[in-house]
Amino acid sequence: MSMRKFYWLIGIVCLSLSGCLTAPSYVERATVPGEVYGQGSPLATLHLGLVYTENTKVAFQYMKTHMHHGHRVLVPFLEKVDPERVKEGLNKIVQTRFKRVTPFNNLDDAVNSDVDMILAFDYRCTVAQRPGEDTTVDVVGTFMNRQERIIDVIKGRGLSTPQYVSFTYGFGASLNTALEQFTNGVDKSSPIIAFAERRSVPAAVAPAETAEPSAKPAELQPGSFYHKSWAVVIGIDKYDVCPPLEYATSDAEAVAKKLREIGFDEVIEIMDKEATRQRILTVLGSELPKEVGPEDRVLIFFAGHGQTESLPDGREQGYLIPVDGDISNYFTTAISMQQVREISERIQAKHILYVMDACYSGQGFTRAIGVEPAIDGYIHKITSLRSVQMITAGGKKEQAVEVEGHGLFTQYFLRGLDGEADRDNDKVVTASELGAYIVPQVSRASGNAQTPQYGRLDGEGEVVFVVPSKE
Repeated sequence: MSMRKFYWLIGIVCLSLSGCLTAPSYVERATVPGEVYGQGSPLATLHLGLVYTENTKVAFQYMKTHMHHGHRVLVPFLEKVDPERVKEGLNKIVQTRFKRVTPFNNLDDAVNSDVDMILAFDYRCTVAQRPGEDTTVDVVGTFMNRQERIIDVIKGRGLSTPQYVSFTYGFGASLNTALEQFTNGVDKSSPIIAFAERRSVPAAVAPAETAEPSAKPAELQPGSFYHKSWAVVIGIDKYDVCPPLEYATSDAEAVAKKLREIGFDEVIEIMDKEATRQRILTVLGSELPKEVGPEDRVLIFFAGHGQTESLPDGREQGYLIPVDGDISNYFTTAISMQQVREISERIQAKHILYVMDACYSGQGFTRAIGVEPAIDGYIHKITSLRSVQMITAGGKKEQAVEVEGHGLFTQYFLRGLDGEADRDNDKVVTASELGAYIVPQVSRASGNAQTPQYGRLDGEGEVVFVVPSKE
């Protein structure tokens, strides 16, 4: 009998002894509550608290059951689907990057400890039971401070389809791929690096009813911060080449309406067939620079497709896709983040905010921290400094979720402008507050399928919005 037939025979016997083990059901929701923040101390000096989520505990139990199920006990040389392999892999990642790592049984214990940063580790797996089935490993690491403000959410995914289930489940390959992606995400995370370089843990935000306003009512009149406010609002549903979208134009129209309501002087709308690459670049790169003054505010909103291109040196370049864009030829038909930076340099406005309801990576955020809210004259300081900031709907390979006639991202952006993002109750919403509000809200509402991102492209100031009066 040949060795190939021998292995097949053992496989059939083993499968007949084992039966099949059903994969557990995992909770599709955000791992932890919180807000987003992006400041801290060097990783090598940080004390990290590690918490396994309920999904992780369920997955570990599933793996232990799998190891004692049917033929897995009878065949000692079979690949082990062992929770310890996951723990060892994760420990190797964090222990080589942080000064100290302390495990906690739950998030409350970690929050009440003296750690500098918390990692809530969400792990899920399914193990193939028959040839042709997939073995998957999904990891989601939510990094936060002790006030449960999320710093960043890092993901990894591995998938294998083993041919001979009796001898290997493809678990090791899937786990290695997922942890490798997770490691790369941690090392490339601008928010985590910014937190690390700041060497401080922010204090908890005071309740709204006791918060002291940081600006006087007389300072909060529309126009008191800017000479003039401009907006370019772009929405594309009907693409020439790319798949159509449902609610991009309705999102753009809602944003244009809101900006007029809160005092923007000029709102330029570019919709569907008008939103060609040439038209967008002409408005942003030629027309605006001729009109906008040094004490003005500019907001650029884009709702449409976004794409990410991997460059030969390992970096990523993000693109916005205009109505005539072709995803098979980003460089000549789309608008790159490098071009966005060049546009920002051409516009002399004091403050520029890009709000992109599109998913892509490669924004090129800087590590600038900005001004601490606790300093005297905070509002005056942040409104006098130059700032170019960006908030995007999601990252690479994520899809923008649309519900009830709007994208989730735009829904929460509009609610943030209405005052829900004003977490210190000073009647002013900064761009950073908008980002800190939008990220966890969208992440939770989408079941972690969509994680917005925000950061700075230039400067240390803040784009600000006066909260509309509810009277």
